[in-house]
Amino acid sequence: MAKYEDDLIYAINNGFIIGNHAFNHKHFSDLNLKDAYKEIRDTDKIIELLYLKAKIKRPIKVFRFPYLDKGAHLHSKDYRNNWMKYSNNEKKNKIQNYLKKLGYTRPLFENININWYNKSGLLKDVDVYCTFDQMEYFLGNEDAPYGLSGESAILARIEEDYPEEGRSLNFSKTSDIIMIHDHEKTTRLFFKLINAYLKKGIIFKLPRFKTFK
Repeated sequence: MAKYEDDLIYAINNGFIIGNHAFNHKHFSDLNLKDAYKEIRDTDKIIELLYLKAKIKRPIKVFRFPYLDKGAHLHSKDYRNNWMKYSNNEKKNKIQNYLKKLGYTRPLFENININWYNKSGLLKDVDVYCTFDQMEYFLGNEDAPYGLSGESAILARIEEDYPEEGRSLNFSKTSDIIMIHDHEKTTRLFFKLINAYLKKGIIFKLPRFKTFK
């Protein structure tokens, strides 16, 4: 953020919302509470300064955990093996309460009609989770699951119709929160994916939210 401050201010001035993704992108299950709070707080201060320099009121505070790891496991290995079976609810709740204390809130996501997502209570937590993970970050990774090291396999995820397994872009009865990255190694693929979404008829909307005070 410090390196690309001008780009971020440009984004703010053009209607983008800058969210908090923690300072060092570590698994929160590997952090103690003090360090977890610091990861959130340090980035929050930078974002506040960006909005101040942009001369725009920060409309909402939104947070997504690195790796989607809510800090609810004994360590990151447990998270990878049982990502929705929380073994440390006390720590999870304390981090959620800390986010609330700093004024973080979840956008008012509407029309998410996927059973696994609603039953998991993900719409009750403060952080922003996703319903669909494009997994394009596996591009070129020989150890990628499901053959997702290749471009064709990553693009093919868009056409899979398994909404209760996190592959829901063919399921027209729901809205989706898509997680996609634009890393240096995936920039070329990023544009292909966006064009594939648009060709499919997907419409991108900024969710409603309560104005941050």
